[in-house]
Amino acid sequence: MAARITPVLYNSMIKLKSMSYKTRYPGRFFFLPLLVSIVLWSGAVDSMADQVAATLQQQAQNLNLEVSVTAPPPASLIAVMELPPQTKIQATSPRNAKLDPKNSQIKWLVKNPRTGTLRFSVTVSKPTDLAKVSAEILYRKPGGGKLIKIDAQKR
Repeated sequence: MAARITPVLYNSMIKLKSMSYKTRYPGRFFFLPLLVSIVLWSGAVDSMADQVAATLQQQAQNLNLEVSVTAPPPASLIAVMELPPQTKIQATSPRNAKLDPKNSQIKWLVKNPRTGTLRFSVTVSKPTDLAKVSAEILYRKPGGGKLIKIDAQKR
């Protein structure tokens, strides 16, 4: 049994063909701005990764890590400093650091950091090459967002 095109159906098809794009798709005025908003908003969320910035400096036997925290601060952050192998760590500031002498790694956990600058320092037995030292900051975006890792810039 073949489908029959009735005069009413035929007239509807002719009318649909003659309609302009604007009349046939009125939702484009809703979806296009929505799409643009989503794209712009996703870029704004990524720019929030700049809530925390870190710099690593060396002054003789001291390695200093400065972490800048902007509002709103994360719930907590972890500062990690990795030194070249066989580097002897003499002191850390703040003292509540977790030391791993085997891997020459120091970790600090900061709960409820305030906006401003946090300073971490490590004193080593002899000056070390800053190019072989690395530092990173780990934190979650406020509100339980994704984990962000920031490498400290060397100066």
